[in-house]
Amino acid sequence: MKLQSRCPHCHQIEPIHAGTDTQSAHACPSCGLRYVPHRHMFVADALTDVRIAVRDDPVLSPPGVRPPSRQAAGSTASARRRISTRTWSLITLVLVLVLAAQISLHHRHLWAARWPWLQPTLRTLCLPLGCRIQAPEVMDAVSVVTSGFDQLENGAFVFSLHLRHDLSHPVATPAIELILTDEQERPVLRKVLLPEHIGLANVMPSGPGLETETRFELDLELHGHVSGFRVELFYP
Repeated sequence: MKLQSRCPHCHQIEPIHAGTDTQSAHACPSCGLRYVPHRHMFVADALTDVRIAVRDDPVLSPPGVRPPSRQAAGSTASARRRISTRTWSLITLVLVLVLAAQISLHHRHLWAARWPWLQPTLRTLCLPLGCRIQAPEVMDAVSVVTSGFDQLENGAFVFSLHLRHDLSHPVATPAIELILTDEQERPVLRKVLLPEHIGLANVMPSGPGLETETRFELDLELHGHVSGFRVELFYP
């Protein structure tokens, strides 16, 4: 049977030889803690490895070291978990707000037209970036109701156009490309007409749409070549 003692602080094991004073305080060679070996003795059993017989006594700290209590350690860990949870919650909230602001700015024209009550908020978001809010460009919603390109008696040409859209909110008025063609429908002349150039407003309200009539003077050499026209809409 072999008697051994274990340091209650660093768990360093020391053999107890015959004649060793186990009743007096002994300094641990590993951590320097002074403890009474008799209170921390156990029997080393080759079959069961170690059978510990430790009496309940307060753990003595080595000089200059005060081991933290379990309650203090638990409180510290709990406080760290709370701080970590709050930090991640704050980061998540900031990321969600940034993403929402980016989406709002990307769709600001459409949202401002569809929900006018959002316009003050969207303008506030635009202030730091210097962006503007204008009528949304929705090309698929705009269509040509009627169009014409007729020659008058004095030789001038009159271009007429009626545009409308099928949405419940205003949209931006597109630009018009007028293409004059010959008898084989090949382009003879292309002319881009911006809304303000032909008397159209820059915003198309919902409802009956917009109508315009514009006069053109063509070179005499083109008169005999123009037999048709096409109209295409686009946003510049």
